[in-house]
Amino acid sequence: MKNYMDSVHLKRTTLSFIASRIPEDQIQYLRNAFSKMDVNGDGQLTIDELKNGLKEIPDIHLSEKDILEAMKVIDANQNGLIDYTEFIAACLHSYDYLQDAQLRAAFAYFDKDGNGTISKEELRECLESDEFTMNEEEINKLIKGVDINDDG
Repeated sequence: MKNYMDSVHLKRTTLSFIASRIPEDQIQYLRNAFSKMDVNGDGQLTIDELKNGLKEIPDIHLSEKDILEAMKVIDANQNGLIDYTEFIAACLHSYDYLQDAQLRAAFAYFDKDGNGTISKEELRECLESDEFTMNEEEINKLIKGVDINDDG
């Protein structure tokens, strides 16, 4: 979760896309962890469910402030809850799940015209069509964070 919180918005968005398409049998232990935390079984974690669930994991020692920050960052649609896909995206480990085929599928999702690059317009279209709606300033910041050769 810490790595997810530190990642740029595009990475988080891409992880959310991949998380929504990973076969359940490949992430069973994450589903089990989510189910244990989701005490009322509504498919969403409240801040209290997250706090209580994290207390049950011996190796995790987060302050109240860290948990609140995690909630804020993981809650991609900003509804005050962590849904299953948001949880899976936050918990994905790149060495486990980011295989070439999944990365290519995620890239193709953003590369609408198939030209091998993701333009600001394509990115905006994807982000405005999902629960990740971002404004112009946020999209520009996102692109700046990943556009190494500064070509937009």
